[in-house]
Amino acid sequence: MKLHKNILTKQEQKDLLKFVKSEVKVLGDSFPGLQTESNLHYDLKLQPLLKKIKKYYKNYKIIKCWALNTTGDFICWHQHKVDLSMVYYLKNKSKIGTMFQKENKILVTKCEENSLFIFDGKEIHSPPCHLHEERYVITFDLINE
Repeated sequence: MKLHKNILTKQEQKDLLKFVKSEVKVLGDSFPGLQTESNLHYDLKLQPLLKKIKKYYKNYKIIKCWALNTTGDFICWHQHKVDLSMVYYLKNKSKIGTMFQKENKILVTKCEENSLFIFDGKEIHSPPCHLHEERYVITFDLINE
């Protein structure tokens, strides 16, 4: 697990949040919160973020990318069948990051706004369930090239 801070400028964050808010929607019962489709990395409006984080995932390729809006009203334990997962915290006032199940315990990470959290996607995790405000993240699934 690794956290990188201060990824985008304030203006880039503001522009990206406006874009993401316009794209998230209900995708069905098996998709928690509001989400985008998983091809967000192909959208030109994501390029400022992709350019700034490329140095953190050398030798990996993004295969899925989506935005997620949550308010902490569910737990959705899951894992990804990928080599690496990343979460960019676009709006996260509480600084509560991703929750992980580790040896029958729950680990809650701290992740500030404008930070990128990188972890093994095979680890069992969930968005936090104890938020008191809207949270917007952009999630990436990657495989070794």
